Amino acid sequence: MDTLLDFQDAVIGYEADHTLISGLNLRITRGSHVFITGSCGVGKSAIVKTILGLLSHWKGEYYAFGRDMGNPSAPLLSYVRKKIGILPDRGILLQHLTVFQNIALPLRYGHFVPLERVTVLLEPFLKEFRLDDLLDLYPPSLNLDQIKKVGFVRSLINNPDLLILDDPFEGLDDQGTEVFWKRLTQIDSEKETTLLVFTRKTMNGKSFFSHRYRLMSDGLYEVS
Repeated sequence: MDTLLDFQDAVIGYEADHTLISGLNLRITRGSHVFITGSCGVGKSAIVKTILGLLSHWKGEYYAFGRDMGNPSAPLLSYVRKKIGILPDRGILLQHLTVFQNIALPLRYGHFVPLERVTVLLEPFLKEFRLDDLLDLYPPSLNLDQIKKVGFVRSLINNPDLLILDDPFEGLDDQGTEVFWKRLTQIDSEKETTLLVFTRKTMNGKSFFSHRYRLMSDGLYEVS
């Protein structure tokens, strides 16, 4: 079984004496999609930042793609991050870059893919996410629904091993939510990318998630 992430009794928070989660045990294996709900401020974003090496876990163990992340080197952080696609809460686009340039970031600066190849990789997403008329615009010209779609495509375009979505449905209209779920269903059918979804809301009826958890300050609790 190919383990992508493995937290063992990990203590997570922004400071050693002010932690958010006292003992996180979570193993994510390839193809085993995980759905985690939790209220605002309980530590969802802190887990995402710890996964990416932006925060340290204060106790316990954390492994990413088989590597010990206790004191990761710069090359190790780069290796791990290249395997992950992420849609942060509210999308988070760079304001001084166009939509096209924002989407191209993971390919241009992570893998040095030429612009011509980026255009080819982007083509299948344009109609699906209605991006044709947005590529030359800057983020201040977009509404939140459009920003989330652009951020989602940016997270997908590198065909990551692990796709992390942090409150992906907040700010989406009904059409946007439907587009997101359609793409997640397609990801499940293709079996190439594993999903890790954090939300504040429980989503029912999506059977392709192997594990559903409720995040509390003392760890994760699996729910049916």
